[in-house]
Amino acid sequence: MSEFYRDEWVWITGASSGIGKELVSQAYQQKAKVLLASRKTKDLEALAKELHLEKGRYAVEKLDLEDYKSTAGFAKRCLQKYGIPKVVIHNGGISQRSLTKETNLITLEKIMKTNFYGAAEMTRAMIPEILGKKDVHFAVISSVAGKIGSPLRSAYSASKFALVGFFHSLRSEEEKSGIFVTMVYPGFIQTNISKNALKGDGSSTGTMDSVIAAGLPVQLCAHRILHAVANKQREVVIAGIKEKFGLFLQTVYPSLFFKMIQNAKVR
Repeated sequence: MSEFYRDEWVWITGASSGIGKELVSQAYQQKAKVLLASRKTKDLEALAKELHLEKGRYAVEKLDLEDYKSTAGFAKRCLQKYGIPKVVIHNGGISQRSLTKETNLITLEKIMKTNFYGAAEMTRAMIPEILGKKDVHFAVISSVAGKIGSPLRSAYSASKFALVGFFHSLRSEEEKSGIFVTMVYPGFIQTNISKNALKGDGSSTGTMDSVIAAGLPVQLCAHRILHAVANKQREVVIAGIKEKFGLFLQTVYPSLFFKMIQNAKVR
């Protein structure tokens, strides 16, 4: 796998914590040069110090995905500074824990801007700059919630479904031109995603879901993402048996799946 990444730029959004942080560590171990992007540049610099990243093999750039109209400028600026990357991992995002009827429009907009519009606009701005120059691989972190709508996640699921539609279309349009897309569907992964998730009024929950705490290790998730990219997989589900069984039921026995999801323990 290291031969795929060696001396190539890998851009990672949402790099300051969770899956993004682990992707930085493992991509760097695979000899990649890593661009760390998030709103929290101080945290990114601290992470670079923690991981002993060497000068010349990493860069830190501020990126606010919620301010999605600024992501085009981010993309063009980074292309000019670092050249065309081999891999772009759209990982940045925020989750939700609130009933649809209790979720206000501001919260819905924040989640859609951060999770969908930011990645879509950043990619859209890159396309004219990279076509015909170098093959670029986009790894897009959707979610099992991008395949299954479950309670308390209506806005989150909507944003993750939107990513799937956008990048599937991009793949069908431009794969022959050198743009490759890997869609990633994590299930419950041991990160702080539920602690940082938004309630209906936009405030953070501050609590850890029991299903997240019992989920797959983040190290395994990051490894499987990088492996899927290096092996040019178009889709990869990184989830436990229960989530995978749910995906199977949804396809084969939708009525039974609906009964199951109504009674599911989502926290």
